[in-house]
Amino acid sequence: MISYSRARTLAIFLASASIYASGASAQIAPVANVSAADQNVSGGAEISDIIVTAQRREQNLQKASLTIQVLGGGDLEKAGVTDVAALQKLAPGVSISNGGGNGQIYIRGVGDYSVSPLSSPGVAFNVDGVYVGRPDGLNGNFYDLARIEVLKGPQGTLYGRNANGGSVNVITNDAKLGARTFDLNLQVGNYDMRQASGAVNLPIGRTAALRGAFNVVHRNGYISDGSNDDIQQSGRLRFYWEPSPDVSLRLNGDYSHLGGKGNNAVYLPRRPGSSPYEAQSSAAANAYLDSFGPLGPLLKDIAPDTYRDTTLYNVSAQLDWNLPFATLTVLPAYRYLDSNYANHFAERYESQVVTRQRSLEARFGNSSSALTWVVGGYYFNESSSDGLILVDGGNILQNYRIIYSPKSISYAAFGQTTISVTDALRIIGGIRYTHEKRSLSGSITDQAQQPPALLENFGGRKSFSGATYKLGAEFDLSPQNMLYVTYSTGFKSGGFSQTIEPLNVYKPEKLGAFEIGSRNRFLDNRLQVNVSAFHWTYKAIQDSRVNFDALNNVNFITFNSGDATLYGGTFDIVARPTEADTISLTGEYVHSRYDSFFFRTPVPFLQPGSTGCPLSGPYAPGATLPYADPSGSTTNNGPLPVIVGDCKGFQVARVPKFTGAASYQHAFTMPNDASLTVGGTLTYSTGKWLSIDFIKAARQSSYAVVDADLTYRAAGDRWSIGVFARNLTKTVYYNGGIQASFVGGLFTADIAAPRTYGVRANFRFGS
Repeated sequence: MISYSRARTLAIFLASASIYASGASAQIAPVANVSAADQNVSGGAEISDIIVTAQRREQNLQKASLTIQVLGGGDLEKAGVTDVAALQKLAPGVSISNGGGNGQIYIRGVGDYSVSPLSSPGVAFNVDGVYVGRPDGLNGNFYDLARIEVLKGPQGTLYGRNANGGSVNVITNDAKLGARTFDLNLQVGNYDMRQASGAVNLPIGRTAALRGAFNVVHRNGYISDGSNDDIQQSGRLRFYWEPSPDVSLRLNGDYSHLGGKGNNAVYLPRRPGSSPYEAQSSAAANAYLDSFGPLGPLLKDIAPDTYRDTTLYNVSAQLDWNLPFATLTVLPAYRYLDSNYANHFAERYESQVVTRQRSLEARFGNSSSALTWVVGGYYFNESSSDGLILVDGGNILQNYRIIYSPKSISYAAFGQTTISVTDALRIIGGIRYTHEKRSLSGSITDQAQQPPALLENFGGRKSFSGATYKLGAEFDLSPQNMLYVTYSTGFKSGGFSQTIEPLNVYKPEKLGAFEIGSRNRFLDNRLQVNVSAFHWTYKAIQDSRVNFDALNNVNFITFNSGDATLYGGTFDIVARPTEADTISLTGEYVHSRYDSFFFRTPVPFLQPGSTGCPLSGPYAPGATLPYADPSGSTTNNGPLPVIVGDCKGFQVARVPKFTGAASYQHAFTMPNDASLTVGGTLTYSTGKWLSIDFIKAARQSSYAVVDADLTYRAAGDRWSIGVFARNLTKTVYYNGGIQASFVGGLFTADIAAPRTYGVRANFRFGS
């Protein structure tokens, strides 16, 4: 008989597992540059400059001393980006999934697999300068965009904690003074895809403007039960006021609702003779579930009645005031998230998450030919309530309601400067200090009893502090060619796993990154070649897997697995041999290995084939283990003997050795100053591990994906109509997954979208 504690933690895992594994996603690495339209190509075939704000100031992309990819609004529209997972189609080395509606962003293997409010992202996500703390809140932002900047490598100095792997910055279109315009975009496609988006810009006198935008998406799911659909409605208002040349004020507000069935996963290896997109809820898949391990026949059949119901409200302001010595920027923001969804993994559960986030950033910045600097402070306050309701009891699981209430408060001070030593040489230095307080309270009640019985209260608190810094140099070989070298560090907070007392605490994660790169323009701005090489030292990695807490209870545990080293290089090449032709080549090579990686599992629960890592033990209670836990203890403090897995030497999970893409675009001149543009992209990825289980089913082999696009544009870009096809060859591939070792190797995986195609039309009015 399974004890209450065992059943309770098993219940939490089962509820959590489908969240973590339920992402329909892809890792694709297509063209990493801004499209010809978005590059504002002028002067015939020349490649124009792109202005970015990645380093908290406006600068030419070719003068930025970091690996950065800029995705323009045209690129995002052509690629069909309506959620965060689709971003990876435009960025090599980036892997994103939509587990349970939550975005899991990885850059070169650095991210966060647990999407619980108890954990923190490993890649910062910002919308119009405001940090988004919860992965539930990433979607619903992808419309009426100016650009997206993807920064690779730790951004701890300017972006703070939880930017270990980098940062994704979403910049929406601002309200424009003096402009009266209306844009409308329509799209239809297979899987009953229908999308309508648009924006209107209205001047208010000479000093103010208002911009409103909307986005409505409906697409049926491509999993056989209708899941992995896309149902969303969003709206945004932006107000801009410039009362004087030295003062400007921006007010922003937006609303999003995400609905439908949400995202689910599929089984690997596939059931013989089944479709790759067979739902876990099918009768045949449920029979397949029964065949796994001693618990398989006891697990409840998975039902198809899943749903997602997520609502987001966000308001922010930005004041910019040009003072005699610097520009003052003040950015207050408030974000509200209410996320509800139901899913199944051996038992029905419902999740209810409410999060309130408040933040304030204030900074002074100044730019001159001799000195560029920024100094500021940051405050962040996030409180959440995460409730799981486990229903349909009478089996292994009962009608339990588990509520977690985590809270994080963070303070930071930062500064960074670039000093011109000569006309060609500049020195970079920056530092940031962060202090964070994290707390957790929770309770468990048995809903089957009347009135519901309180079974347990639990909680704890912990503080974390850390300094991050950046050092570097830039050297101009010529006005069109720059070399740079930097060393930067990142810091990701520690926290609590979702266990009852004694709480499983994990340590902060740290990363040190060395990078050398070169940005170049040749042939009268017809050829752009940007290259870089990097070496990362990744310490106290926070991983999540089916594991055992301090009392040896089954759970989905976040723990410090060990250390890793990653090194490699990137290239990004754009060529415009003629005014009508654009050729793009991009790629990233990453050699990654775990220098150390340990986990432990009680002997009775280790199933054959549940890990590909060498095992040692068993180690009896009180015995010395070959590694230390976050508290520094090397003793088995649990009541059961354990087996220890040593995964040292494995390739880091979710990191292919190479990702790259080649694309070609040609614009035909048509009568009446119109144009017809045809283009295609071939993307390629080598193999990777889908999870840290390192078993055969968790290995994604190499794959290639082909996309194509044809667009007719009227003179002046007043309207356009086009057709598109994505994943033309119907390539089946996966991005992530999870295994439950106590059910004998059951593995569920995120599956990428099949072939999709459609027609789109764009209309633009005004000036």
